[in-house]
Amino acid sequence: MHKLFIYSIAIISLVSCREDEDKGKLLASVDEAELYQQDLQKYLNSIQYEKPDSAKIADEFIDQWIEDQILLQEAEENEQLDHEKISYKVAAFRKDIYILKLEQILVDQQLDTVISDQEIKTYYEKHKQDFQLNDYLVKVLYLKIPVDAPDIEKINRTYKLYNDTDIEEIDVYAKIYASNYYYDENNWIYFDDLLKEIPLQDINKDRFIMKKSKIRFEENGYHYFLNILDYKLKNTISPLSFEKNNIKERILNLRIKELRQKIKQDIINEAYESNSVKKY
Repeated sequence: MHKLFIYSIAIISLVSCREDEDKGKLLASVDEAELYQQDLQKYLNSIQYEKPDSAKIADEFIDQWIEDQILLQEAEENEQLDHEKISYKVAAFRKDIYILKLEQILVDQQLDTVISDQEIKTYYEKHKQDFQLNDYLVKVLYLKIPVDAPDIEKINRTYKLYNDTDIEEIDVYAKIYASNYYYDENNWIYFDDLLKEIPLQDINKDRFIMKKSKIRFEENGYHYFLNILDYKLKNTISPLSFEKNNIKERILNLRIKELRQKIKQDIINEAYESNSVKKY
């Protein structure tokens, strides 16, 4: 309902043209309201579409405009509506949109998006309690390989990573035969996210993870191999390396909030300093 209302306002506002403009061909009218080619062109310029679809889009736009004008005129003539209150809300909505768009343009121009590692670390140290884990984090080796893949015992010998060269052999094999493969010794993932990929059943999660389990099993036409390399206990503080992108987003949001306030205050101060404001 909200989207339809906004869309209708957008369509109605597009047809407000100055009388001295060349509006082109008249496309439709509802009583005194008129829709011209220029109005349609403005709409087409504001959206993305494939050229072969332009005729269909134009027809839909015209039909929508007609329906909106019928309903709008009916509403404007209805004496049960509080027209003064509606006019006030429309004016307030217009004001908010203009201010929001101005702020967004100026924020995009002025926002510093460069965030140093030191700034991330400082934020992390000050807000550690915000990063308490609700689930285990793990570092893992995980493979999903069809049962008809050749030389499966090679993976069975190497997935436990007892030798330094094992991961190289696994990597070559997995790129050819694995349906799914994950290994990252530097980054953490949630164990529950891993469970979405591997059908582990009837396990004691706490014991399974803390034992750094290494298992192989077969399910639904696939061999599964899982090696828990390391873990972080739930209800402890999440490591900085895992939270880095999250912290970047937080810092950027703080900068945007502060910049919006500064932009508004600067514009207001400038208006007062230039004696544009008169209060009687």
